[in-house]
Amino acid sequence: MKIPYQSNWFSGLLALLFALLLFFNANASGNLSDITGGSQVYDEMLYNIPVQLEYDQDKYFVSGYEETVNVHLSSANRIQLNLEANEDTRNFQVVADLTKTPIGTSEIQLRVKGLSTAVTAEIEPKTITVTVENKVTKSFDVEAQLPESIEAEGYKVEKIAVSPKTVEITTGEETAKAITRVIAPLSNVKQSVDTIKQTVNVQAIDSKGQVLSIENPAPQVKVVVDLTLPSKEVGLTISPTGSPPTGVENFTFNLSEQKVEIRGTKSVLDAIDTIELPVDISNIKSSTKQKIKIPTNTEYIVSPEEVEVTINPVFAGTSTSFSGTSGQGTTTSSSSQSVPTSVPSSEKTTSSSSTSSSSSSSSIESTTEDDLENGSSSVPAN
Repeated sequence: MKIPYQSNWFSGLLALLFALLLFFNANASGNLSDITGGSQVYDEMLYNIPVQLEYDQDKYFVSGYEETVNVHLSSANRIQLNLEANEDTRNFQVVADLTKTPIGTSEIQLRVKGLSTAVTAEIEPKTITVTVENKVTKSFDVEAQLPESIEAEGYKVEKIAVSPKTVEITTGEETAKAITRVIAPLSNVKQSVDTIKQTVNVQAIDSKGQVLSIENPAPQVKVVVDLTLPSKEVGLTISPTGSPPTGVENFTFNLSEQKVEIRGTKSVLDAIDTIELPVDISNIKSSTKQKIKIPTNTEYIVSPEEVEVTINPVFAGTSTSFSGTSGQGTTTSSSSQSVPTSVPSSEKTTSSSSTSSSSSSSSIESTTEDDLENGSSSVPAN
């Protein structure tokens, strides 16, 4: 009678165990599915990552390689990926091991060093080509190389000074043999300068004019070049400004200088024939002298920098310029003429007139010719 009871109890316990096993198995599968289906891989593309070379720098000189590469990073850990992508918190380096590379040109495999295990990296390109030479240091004289614009713009070179005149160049043994000259290349200069002062890195040049690889940073020299700018003479023209006073019909002007010298590049000088001189005629009622600064800009230099202008007003109804100052050196033709006066018809009308003699006319013509020779000019008042 006890055997069936024990059998039922055993069967029930076994069923319970199977049920628990199925339950936990189902939950475990669901959790694994959630983890697998919910995971995400993040990517970052990094550009211009420097390549670190591992070699004996005291013994060898390496050249001819790409100094930067691109690196593609990926990780399921966004925080760790951001740390490696940020230049300030980055731990990895791209390195090229040259410790066993022979003298000559070789292709070297690149690898990533110091990267977190949670992040994977792919380098583009995966290899670089390098040239390994024995390291040497030699002395060379330095010559300044002027920009082509100096000659093209008509500058005349007076003196060139390079300091120091001799520099030591560190490079590869074979590269050193190919150096034919060492230059200090000057950059383009601003217009209207007569002295160039620049501090530049030297370059090693071969017989074909190609720039050779030398130790970086290259030696520096200071170059001072004294130049003479092209020059030409140009005329001055009066450009009145302001409003003339009442009754003034025009003005005559007398310049202390009829021409000035300008210095600048050839292209600037070719475009200038005259310079307009602004003269303010406001409130000028008598002969007046003004010192006017000649307009200029950064493209050219003018000499002298200012001129003296004598301004003589010519009043309406007369060709005589009124002068409140004696000895101005500016004269204009003059004549006296009657000014009719209207009076009532019941009153007697009188008129006066004056006539010019032939000798007075001759004097007027002579004076006008003198004005032209002295550089005086007449400009109507606006």
